[in-house]
Amino acid sequence: MSSKTLLLTLMVLAAITAGVFTCKEFNRKNRDLANVKPAYVVNATELINEFAADDSIANKKYLGKVVTVKGQIKKINQDEDGYYTLMLGDTAGMSSVLCAMDTTHFKNAANLPPISSVTVKGYFIGFDKDETGLLGSDVKLNRCVIDNRAQ
Repeated sequence: MSSKTLLLTLMVLAAITAGVFTCKEFNRKNRDLANVKPAYVVNATELINEFAADDSIANKKYLGKVVTVKGQIKKINQDEDGYYTLMLGDTAGMSSVLCAMDTTHFKNAANLPPISSVTVKGYFIGFDKDETGLLGSDVKLNRCVIDNRAQ
């Protein structure tokens, strides 16, 4: 086999491998968190207080982890695109746990009665600290599901 043929063969194999990898990554689906075991189970008020005490330590503890949070629903928001976000926490406080619901579990969020207790499981993605003390801080979870087994 000549060097040109060998080089052409290797380039074609590399292109095919790159194409297959790109196609698999582009079409990859996120795991449904309904059956994932959480790294932490915590009450919404306790979680907010943990971040208020020292947000850098709490961020290191929770960042990128699946967290189950139990708390009272303060508000259910639905944006113009139909996405639901649950606000959990003490109704007297300004701070909340914001739970952006997974698109496959919208119906569960839509049927929740306001000011009821709920258990939600999701990925911790960050903390928005209120430096002014006027608006309240928010602990943010993404791809959340209602955890019926924990209730």
